[in-house]
Amino acid sequence: MKCSTEVGQMTNYDVIRQILREHSSRENALGITAISKIADDMGYKIGRNAIEGFMAKMMVKPYETEEECDELIEQFSADMREIYFCKIGLTGRRTRGYWMMEALSDSEWMYLIDNILYSKILTKKEADNLAKRVTLLAGRQLSAFTKYCERMNNQPYIVGDEDIDENVGHIESNVLKQVHLIREAINQGKKVKFNLCVYDYGDQKVRLVPYGKQGKVFPEIPEKYKKDVHRICSPFEIIYSNGRYYMLGADLETERNTYQKYKLYRVDLMQDVSVNRASAMKKKEAGIEELENLFKYRMENPYLYTGKVEKVRIRVDSDQFTQIVDWFSDNINVIKIGYTENGITYYDIEVEVNLNSFTFWVLQYSGCVEVLPNRNGDSSYRERIKMILKETLKKYEENEK
Repeated sequence: MKCSTEVGQMTNYDVIRQILREHSSRENALGITAISKIADDMGYKIGRNAIEGFMAKMMVKPYETEEECDELIEQFSADMREIYFCKIGLTGRRTRGYWMMEALSDSEWMYLIDNILYSKILTKKEADNLAKRVTLLAGRQLSAFTKYCERMNNQPYIVGDEDIDENVGHIESNVLKQVHLIREAINQGKKVKFNLCVYDYGDQKVRLVPYGKQGKVFPEIPEKYKKDVHRICSPFEIIYSNGRYYMLGADLETERNTYQKYKLYRVDLMQDVSVNRASAMKKKEAGIEELENLFKYRMENPYLYTGKVEKVRIRVDSDQFTQIVDWFSDNINVIKIGYTENGITYYDIEVEVNLNSFTFWVLQYSGCVEVLPNRNGDSSYRERIKMILKETLKKYEENEK
């Protein structure tokens, strides 16, 4: 039997906390006898006095009914790491059991793990390693009911995995490292240097290759031809959209243009990111102070593209109104509600959007969304969409001849 006071051993309080983290819950409050038995199985001798002393020090919250428990949980401050509860009998005398709630609930831990598992920026090995470490932080074996190990076998993003040693205890995502470097550059007011890449198929596999001024730069190209690959850019913001990180910034070409104030770069397509010694251009210098409201910017750009922001009117099938809210939140202007034509009910809606970005969205939902003339009767954007659809139809018709 271990003595909890020996050097290098956990104290009684450490053992009790670990037991409550890993074995207790609101549905499974542990009595003193149960806590003592689990401690005994772990090799520690912990009696009633030690357990009651721990609960007193932790200022355990007693409750009789589930309603009282809900009220106590509502008092949980966001800066509290954990809170201890004591479920007592209706007479207020007999203790039924203790349990601990951490700052994050099981469902919130599962939400974090699911986001890791289904991430678009993590490779299979990176996601697997990070999910395991988050599970350990959760304090109980969440993997038993999230089944993430089985899901990881189907993780689709494996480009770059061949360079990762999966036996290493801590694998940090390459994309997250680059996000950190870009944020450091923003904080220091410095430019960043990087290679912008694209996906290519070669050597019978999908691979990421740098894209320079002359196009793709393949590994098999002689070194002397690998010129003009590096890019230097003033970073303004990091934006997270549709599961990917983007760097919003200005390169030398953009700095000299008056019609294009910034560019967007996908961080997962960047390689060899480093903080440059040169001072970066400021947002004010670039004339893009309006991008301070990143949530508004995201709503205006269902897909992240640079371009002009305008108000656009659309007609949408009422059955698809949920799609509008999903993409643009409830910050929309509903002009006409629930009118019927040819047996179909419609909403007319006005949204403020980036036209280049919105075009891809409209084409995606072309079966249930129609662009209308704007409030001034201008149909130029409607005609632009019609032209794209005509060209698309022509491709299908030509291929059938």
